[in-house]
Amino acid sequence: MSRSLGQNFLVNKKVLNSFLEKSDFPTEGTVIEIGPGIGNLTWLLIDRGLKVVAVEKDNLFAERMPKWIKQWGFTETQLNILHQDALETDFKELAESHGAKHVIGNLPYNVSVPILFHLAYSGARFDSICVMVQKEVGDRILSVQGSKSFGRLSVVLKYLFDIKKVMIINPGAFYPQPKVDSVFLKFVPRAEADAVFAKDFLERVAHIGFMHRRKKIRKNLKGCIVQKRLFQDEMMEKLEAAFDLDSRAEDWPLKDWIRFATFIRDCEPDQ
Repeated sequence: MSRSLGQNFLVNKKVLNSFLEKSDFPTEGTVIEIGPGIGNLTWLLIDRGLKVVAVEKDNLFAERMPKWIKQWGFTETQLNILHQDALETDFKELAESHGAKHVIGNLPYNVSVPILFHLAYSGARFDSICVMVQKEVGDRILSVQGSKSFGRLSVVLKYLFDIKKVMIINPGAFYPQPKVDSVFLKFVPRAEADAVFAKDFLERVAHIGFMHRRKKIRKNLKGCIVQKRLFQDEMMEKLEAAFDLDSRAEDWPLKDWIRFATFIRDCEPDQ
C-alpha cells in the first residue's frame, strides 16, 4: 500500500453491496473502475455480471491483480487491468474502445478533485460516474448558494451533472482507517451541459470570483483575463450593466454563474 497515493481501502463488503444497490448500478455491460486496489469492489462488480476495465496506478496492485484474477476464477475477458495514472488516462478513448458506459471507484483523497475534473472534461458520455470521496469534498460539491462551502467545485460540477448523495461511510469500513468520513456520490451527465464551455469559461470565471471570498466580485474580476478577454474599462462597464458586481461570489446562484460565463464567452476577445 502506498500512503503517498492517499489510499484507504473500503473492506466492508456489506457497505459496497449497499452502495451498488442504492445507486442502481447496472448488472451487465462494461464498467471502468478507478483504483481497484486490493480488488474488493472489483470482485463484486464481476460477480454482479459486469466486465471491468480497471485503471490502477500503484505498481504493487497492478502486478498482483493478474494473479488474483486466476485465484478468483475470472478470465481476462471479465477483467482488463491497465497500469496507468487515472489523471493521464484518455477516458474517452477507453470508454469507446471497451463500450463502457459507467465509471466507479474509491478515489484517493489527495487527487479526487483533479480526477473528477479530468473525467468531466474527457469528452466521454458516460451514463453515470459513481465514486467515493472524502465527505468534506462531497459537501463542497453538493453545497448551495449562500453557504461557506459553495464555490468553483459546486458551480462547475453541478452545471455538468445531476449529483446524488448515495450514502455516508464511517472510518470503520476502511483499512487503514482514515480520520474522516467518506461519501458515495452518483454523477449523471446533464444532456445540455457543454464540457468545453465549462472548462474554458465557467471554471475560469468561478475560480476568479471565489479567489478572495470576502471581497466583492468586482474587485476579484478587475484586471483578470479569461480566454483573451481582459476585465478592464469597457469590459467592466458592460459587466456592471448586466450583473450585480457588488455581490460576493457565494451570493450568486448557479444560473447567474452560467449566465456570466456565457456573457464572457460571447464577448469579442482582445487583440
